[in-house]
Amino acid sequence: MSKKPFEASTIYVILGLLLIAVSGLRTISTPEIWTHLAQGQNNVALSVLESAGAVNTTYLYDKLAYMVWNIGGAPLLIILNILGLLGTFLLLIQVAKKWGGGLSQGFALLIVANLFFQTLDVGPQVAMMLFIALFVYAVTSIKSPAILFAVLIPLQILWTNMHGSFLFGPIIAALAIAQAGQQRKGSGRNKTAATVSASAYGILAISLLIATLANPYSLKLHGQVIANIQSPSPIYWSSLFIEYFQIPALRPLILFVIVLGAGGLITLKKKLPIVLTSLAIFGAFVIWTSPYISLLFAALAFPFIVLSLNSISEYISATMNNILGKQAKLLAPVTGIVFVLLIALSLIPIVSNSAYVATGSASNFGLGIQENLYPDGAEALITDPAFPESVINMPADGGYLAFKYGRKCFIDYRSGRYDKELLKNLNSMMLGDREAYDTIYENYRPEAVIINTLTPTAAQGIVTLLSRSIWKLAYFDGTTAILIQNKEKFAELLNNDAVQKAGLAQLEKARADYAASGGSPRAGNPAELIGSGKTFLAFNRPVEAKAIFSLLLQGNGKIPAAWIGLGNSQLLLKEFDEAVISLKKATQQAPNSFMAWVSYATACKYAGLTEERDKAIEKAKELSKRNKVEKEDAPELEDIQVKEKSLEELAIP
Repeated sequence: MSKKPFEASTIYVILGLLLIAVSGLRTISTPEIWTHLAQGQNNVALSVLESAGAVNTTYLYDKLAYMVWNIGGAPLLIILNILGLLGTFLLLIQVAKKWGGGLSQGFALLIVANLFFQTLDVGPQVAMMLFIALFVYAVTSIKSPAILFAVLIPLQILWTNMHGSFLFGPIIAALAIAQAGQQRKGSGRNKTAATVSASAYGILAISLLIATLANPYSLKLHGQVIANIQSPSPIYWSSLFIEYFQIPALRPLILFVIVLGAGGLITLKKKLPIVLTSLAIFGAFVIWTSPYISLLFAALAFPFIVLSLNSISEYISATMNNILGKQAKLLAPVTGIVFVLLIALSLIPIVSNSAYVATGSASNFGLGIQENLYPDGAEALITDPAFPESVINMPADGGYLAFKYGRKCFIDYRSGRYDKELLKNLNSMMLGDREAYDTIYENYRPEAVIINTLTPTAAQGIVTLLSRSIWKLAYFDGTTAILIQNKEKFAELLNNDAVQKAGLAQLEKARADYAASGGSPRAGNPAELIGSGKTFLAFNRPVEAKAIFSLLLQGNGKIPAAWIGLGNSQLLLKEFDEAVISLKKATQQAPNSFMAWVSYATACKYAGLTEERDKAIEKAKELSKRNKVEKEDAPELEDIQVKEKSLEELAIP
């Protein structure tokens, strides 16, 4: 991967950047975008629980996002997000040129694109990447102190108001202090080799730190950033229904990159660049701790990945030259061909939408926004003057409710704002904990609950609430369930047949559309079917649940949660032999799933497969112990009662 002529290098880099751009050409599915739009529209408290001391760490980004939304909607936001990605890597390529040629840069682009594919979406994280790239480029390329100060101080002010990662600015400048000292020492008598002195970088770092005070909240902003780090919950990662899938693990690729970096450290014959090395090491630490940080890692580590690829390739080339002689010249073109093939193998699944389906993403290839993930069809109900003011919602819908309906939400995905005990009680309530329900009800006196059915505890939560006579289901469309207290003052809302039929019609349309597509990857992962399948199963309506899970599996047979749902539907229908087959597939696809094994054990029991049942129970107990699954949070190992209840008794309005 050593340096090649300009023409060849350009081709490799262009292909790598093409992959980056195509990876960003996806519909928006993150629920956090609605929070940013709501804050940009009117920078006031979005939640009824927000304290007066909480501040917005993405103030300027939100304003810009809302302005762009008004001009060009989701498509323009996506396009600008892609341009931000491309700008980031074009800058980092300039930094990396000294350390590796076009093929090394191309391979580095290939690696980081695959690394952050699952977590990429429209949001201020891309702005964070761009600012990191700008600062790294500036401290490694600009040799005039005056220009460096003139460029970085305004950029620091912008960064401070765009994203909570702004402290990386002073940190990058501080790292340049040691690098300047190293360069001066290495230049010997030629003291002009490094034109920006260590002391100048020190003054710059202090100046940048002072510049972070140029924000609407002064030091409160810094306190909020610290609070966000200390209390990251609630956390959104990749997709609202990611738990439904057995997605490809990122750890092997992360480990490969870390080993690659170690190889670069060992084989590099030059002095290591302190700024690039330090940022890469920190990036490796945080991504190993949490794969959610893949975008940050890509920005911090890209130049060092190029360095490592180039250094290792030069070491291998020298070794192969000694072994193969003249035939070693074939290594370069062969490596180039392999690179092109790998780019093609990465691009094709993205463009065909297969990559989104396989990774359990709610996005699809193209421009647009996945509004069907949220209560978009419940407008007539939520905007009705009689709709309750006191409402509880899950984090997934918080930003959407604030932006779309202009009402304060109960909770959203912003970290560092909500009490940990509240989050714990909310989750426990959804799992059926009576004490947690009583605590929530006593403290907040909700008269309505909006539940996003795509979240892991949603189905059980709906059943838990409906088991109490004071709640009644007013609306259901597959991804949203709205429960309202069964009081006389809400009778008109609860008996609104038009609203109820509209929700069910939306669900039926989604089912018909997916069936008509034949389960093509182009149809993506159908959120309405995923949400309604497990909800119908929780309602003990196995006929509907079986039909939905079967349809899902026709499109994608590698969804272990759908096999679990199908198997449990078959159990309720007393189709025990079929349930064994379905649930065995679930254990094969998700061997570490407690629910898969406990459901399989139940199916084996009713099918008379005693030996298989005993083995499944032992496996379930092993997983229960390993994952510290509390008894009250999990079904009994010995039995899942096959119940018989009439559809009329459990009917959804």
